[in-house]
Parts: sequence; C-alpha cells; structure tokens
Amino acid sequence: MLPRMNDRPAAPPAPAPARASARRPAVHSRFRGLRAAAFDARCLAMLAVMRIALSTIGYAAIRRRMPRPGGRPDSHFWARQVARRIERLARFVPGASCLTQALTLQFVLARRGHASRLQIGVRKRFDGAFSAHAWVTCNDRVVLGQRGTQLADFTPIAELG
Repeated sequence: MLPRMNDRPAAPPAPAPARASARRPAVHSRFRGLRAAAFDARCLAMLAVMRIALSTIGYAAIRRRMPRPGGRPDSHFWARQVARRIERLARFVPGASCLTQALTLQFVLARRGHASRLQIGVRKRFDGAFSAHAWVTCNDRVVLGQRGTQLADFTPIAELG
C-alpha cells in the first residue's frame, strides 16, 4: 500500500537565504578575472617599458617622469599584492632587475594614488665583490625586494619617495 501525502514525515526546514551581498552571479567573477588579467597585462607592459627606459634614458630621467602619489591612504596590503604580481611577471621580461621591479611598482602605486618609498642599498659580499639591491616600502613595511635577500646586510644609500 502506498503512503498518503499526509503520512510522510515533515521536510526539514529550508536553510535561511544567504545575504544578498554574499551571492554573486557567475558573470561577476568572470569579469573580475578579466580585470585581473588586464591589470597583469598593464604591469607586464610597464615592466618592459621600465627595462627599456633604464637602458636607454637612464634612472634620473625616469625619476623625473614618475607620477606623484595622491592623497589616498597608504595600504601596504594592496601594495604587497601588486608587488607579488610584479615579481611573478618579471620572469617574462629579460633582465628585469630589482631596480626595474621597484620602479615599476612605485609607478603603479603612484598612478593609483598610493605613496611608497624606493630604497637602494649596498653591501660587500663575502668574496669581496660589491653588490647593490633595490626594494620598496609602504607604511614602513617592505612590500617588494625581500624575497631571497637579507635586507639587514645592505647599507641604505638612497631613499626616494
């Protein structure tokens, strides 16, 4: 004998609806991916331009053409995310040194209105050779240039904002 509709156990209550802000359509995440890819492409192009500019017009001319940061509050979290992208993309630009990466990051941050400081330091290696390194700080925190390098070994000779 088949059970009647009234004999069935009660269904569990439906889950509470998710907040409207937590639900996002699939199209939105696709656009977010496109925006990230476009930002990566701009960073890669800027890395290539900085690399070429360093070898043709020189550091001083680049510094004169750098945009000035606006009045946005400094966010080292966002700066670190951009720095990771630039470090990752630098592998595709031949000869992209730490200075090339640091200038590119500082340019991108300044275009978005964020202040940062480019620092250049020198050290004498154990074999007596001279070595230099460039890194970028934001809110007094290193956001680019510390991976694989002991910054405490370097003596800062220039700090440019």
